[in-house]
Amino acid sequence: MSGWSLPGRRGVVAISMTQIAAWGSSYFVPAVYSVPMAADLGLPVAMIFGGITIMLLVGSLLGPAIGRRTDRIGPREILIAGSVFLGAGMAVLAFAQGLIGFIIAWVLIGFSMPMTLTQTPFAAVAQLMPHASRKALGLMTLLGSLCPPIALPLLAAMEPIIGWRGSCLALAALQFVFCVPVHWAIRVKPQPAIGGPAGEGAKPMVAPDRRRKAFWLMFAAFAGAGFVSWGFPVQIVAVGQGYGLELALAVIVGSLFGPAQMVARMAETTFGDRLPILLLGLASATIMAIGCALPVIFGGGVMAFAAGVIGFGLGSGTMTIVRVVGPLVVFGRDGYAEIMGKLNLPLNYVFSTAPFVMAWASSLGGSHAVMGLCVVLMLISMAVFVQLIRMTRD
Repeated sequence: MSGWSLPGRRGVVAISMTQIAAWGSSYFVPAVYSVPMAADLGLPVAMIFGGITIMLLVGSLLGPAIGRRTDRIGPREILIAGSVFLGAGMAVLAFAQGLIGFIIAWVLIGFSMPMTLTQTPFAAVAQLMPHASRKALGLMTLLGSLCPPIALPLLAAMEPIIGWRGSCLALAALQFVFCVPVHWAIRVKPQPAIGGPAGEGAKPMVAPDRRRKAFWLMFAAFAGAGFVSWGFPVQIVAVGQGYGLELALAVIVGSLFGPAQMVARMAETTFGDRLPILLLGLASATIMAIGCALPVIFGGGVMAFAAGVIGFGLGSGTMTIVRVVGPLVVFGRDGYAEIMGKLNLPLNYVFSTAPFVMAWASSLGGSHAVMGLCVVLMLISMAVFVQLIRMTRD
């Protein structure tokens, strides 16, 4: 493996592929295997989805320390360690016999989260293409859109053949035989930054004495938008049914947000340099707010709900890129992994509550309550983005 190298754009594409493998080997597992897993482990189905919460909480706690380590020694060793932890977690899950084994497995997967699923891959991509960081990060999020259509069918196809335990072992093997060698080959060669869009992140946009305020404004902007992005999709079918759609039609219309996200990310990757990243954040929040408001304004129905879902998809698709690139531009390339870890610590706690709060809103006020909550949160996000833009222009 020592002679194999993946620098520059090849490295970006390679990390994007390991991201698909990592998310498919963790976040999407309960979505497919919750029922057989619950039956074998003697746990409620809802508890199986609690594995995601464990992953978020553990990964959030480790994020800042992992970020500091990544900034100090580079991303390659951290990526390798993350793949090892993720593979070990899936192997433990495959042999788990009850609650204790289940928890240990998801704690190990949580250890891998900041190393393999979030901040370290972003830092690696930013360093692989330092003069085109925004395009590189946009390309990675675009390729990441392929994860659900690749992972979900494959996971579903494996279960009847080798069972959920055999599938988890196969996913563990995938980390060791594919992700570890690819991460070993990542070569980061820092280059001196230059001005202009290609040098985004070379110089921070805020002075040192304003970083703390900018940090919490960025947290507030991302918290509102991320809460909607994590909470609304799990309620999207129920919301459609609440607006009078039959189950099959609600599923079809609800799935439109995925293609909309991909279209938005393709557009940003192609034309994104023409719009400053914080203005893109404001535009994304505005589109999400309008989309979520349409079913409320027009009282539901197929057309209003479909337009709302597409609007949500377009806005959330580009907001993902803003969450990755925004900290790089505002705080600078130096210490990027650490600042991402610090942001993810409180953000992931907020995101972990979103499905429960959305379900509670639905039980109290139905579809209008869910969409109304989304609109309010996106309006707050818009207002915070305006404050951030003003701060960076002063």
